[in-house]
Formats: sequence, C-alpha cells, structure tokens
Amino acid sequence: QFNRATQAKRQPGSSIKPFVYLAALDHGFTPSTLVEDGPISLPQGPGLPMWSPTNYARLNHEARFRGPTPLRVALELSLNAVTARVASMIGLEAIADTVERFGIMDRMPREYSMALGAGETTLLRHTAAYAMLVNGGKRITPTFIDRIQDRN
Repeated sequence: QFNRATQAKRQPGSSIKPFVYLAALDHGFTPSTLVEDGPISLPQGPGLPMWSPTNYARLNHEARFRGPTPLRVALELSLNAVTARVASMIGLEAIADTVERFGIMDRMPREYSMALGAGETTLLRHTAAYAMLVNGGKRITPTFIDRIQDRN
C-alpha cells in the first residue's frame, strides 16, 4: 500500500527556508544581519531567462519590498526576495550542504529556486530534519505509531 508519509514526494516550499537561514548562520550571518529586501535577478542556467523572485502577498497592496531587513524578520515574514539574496550571498553549495546534512534530500540540485522550496522530499524526511533542527543537530530516528490502545 502506498504510504504518503514515506513515499509521496512533495515540494517543501517555504518550510525549507529555516535551513537556508541556518546555512547563512553557519557562514557568519546573525539573526540581526541586514539583507536587502528588494528586486533581485538570478541565473537559472544556460539559455534560460533570469529568475526574479518576488515576495508572496495575500493582497496586491502587500506586495512590496521592505529595504534592509534583519534575517530574523525575513524568516518570520517568509520573504522570498531576502531568501533568494541570501542564497546568492552564501552560495548554493552551502545551502545544499545543509539540506543534505539534515537529510531533506540526498542531492539537492544547485538551482536558486531550491532555496524557496522547489525541490522534492518526503514528509518523513522533512519532519525528521525539523526534529534534528530542534535537537541541536543530532539525528533522531523516527518511529511509527501503528496503533494506540487503552486498557479497555
């Protein structure tokens, strides 16, 4: 039977961003480091147009750039432009090292869109990475609960 937790691959989307920011912290950034929240264009590869991520907005009037923004605020607000700029500042290899070290992916493609969660992983791998994150970087072997039984 198909197991959606262990077999289904999904894009992590913005839930990958804490690992991008962790890579930045590993490269000397701090939560108060200011990074420009503004227009940015990044290469996608030979023959492809430049990629210009924008911040998500529920309403059109929210779609604005904030200028210099502390990393903590950028993560809190899930700002795509800042995350993409951080990726360009520290490099894709640094992000891939963190993503792979935490087991989210075996080999992350070296593409800027990966910093915004364009890759694929399983729910189990992604949640195990978060468990590792809150456990100080120590890997936790997930266990499954297949039933709960009370004394009756």
